[in-house]
Parts: sequence; structure tokens; C-alpha cells
Amino acid sequence: MAVTGCSGPGAHKCRCGLGQYKCVAISNPPKLPLTRASGRVSSGNLVPVAQLAGVADTWKPTRREIGSVQAGTMVEVLEELIVVEAPDIVWVSRPMEEMKLHEGDTILRYARLGKGWADLWANGCWYKQANADFIVEPDGAGCGGDRCSAKVTKMGSLWWFHIKLPNGKTGWTLSQCLDLQAAG
Repeated sequence: MAVTGCSGPGAHKCRCGLGQYKCVAISNPPKLPLTRASGRVSSGNLVPVAQLAGVADTWKPTRREIGSVQAGTMVEVLEELIVVEAPDIVWVSRPMEEMKLHEGDTILRYARLGKGWADLWANGCWYKQANADFIVEPDGAGCGGDRCSAKVTKMGSLWWFHIKLPNGKTGWTLSQCLDLQAAG
């Protein structure tokens, strides 16, 4: 469930109140691996390859490399998938009353959905498509200003793309190999 009055990743323009997080009670974190589409890149988009990219037959652990594609090559996105084999570990640096969290608590982030939205689990609550703009990324990106109240201490999810190469072959590659800014 998203923050009341907002409807997920595309709602970054709305003003959401802090006290409106919707907790869905689940005593244990979701089972892994967890998969979901992010909705950030549409099927059919052409994107350039940013660096030499290995191409695999699947995103699953049984994958095997079937080729590679050179930097600068344009590929078509057929599907994108966030694969969480281990969630990102987020350390709470100051109390967050709206989620009933205290300094030192841990949030498990299962998917970054863009524009500060994410799927989160903390203290027995699942927050689907929640406003997570209070999180600072390991490289310092993300939250800025006095709203910051948590920092990622360990990354765990992978973002896979099913792509079509110029020769018509298809396979899976990781997001860091693609220039997603050019995808729009």
C-alpha cells in the first residue's frame, strides 16, 4: 500500500504527509528471492549499453553466459525485473514516528522503484510502494536536507533486463551495464 493520497512511483509531485504510511502486518520478512517489475523502463525502449555487458540465458541462479554486447550498442528492453536475493539493509539514524522506528532499528528495502519510492519491511510491517525519500544511499545520493533519517549500509537487490540485441538474439543483463538515463 502506498502513502495515502499518493499512488506510487509516478506520484513524486504530490505532497504526502509523514504520518500516513500504511503498515500491512506480516511478522517475518518476505521469502526470497522476491521478484517484481519496477515500472521505471518500458518494454520496447531502446537503450545504449554503457559498458561491455555479459548476456545470460536467464536472470535465475542457474544462468549461463551466452554472449556479450559492446558499449555503445543500442538494445531493446523486452522486460525489466528487480530480483531480491537479499534485501538492502537500511539503518535508522534518528526516530521515525510515522513508522514507529527508533535510532538503530533496521529497515529491509526490497525494491527501489524510483523517485524515492520503495517496498520496505520493518518491525513486522510491510510497506508496499512507500515513500522512502528519507533514505541516503551508500554513495550519498538520495535524501537531502532535514528529512534524512536512514542510510543504506548494505545493498542486496539486482535489477535485471531482458534485452533484444541488434542481431535479434535475446538474453538477460544487469542494469549497471545499460545507460538508463538515455531511456527517458
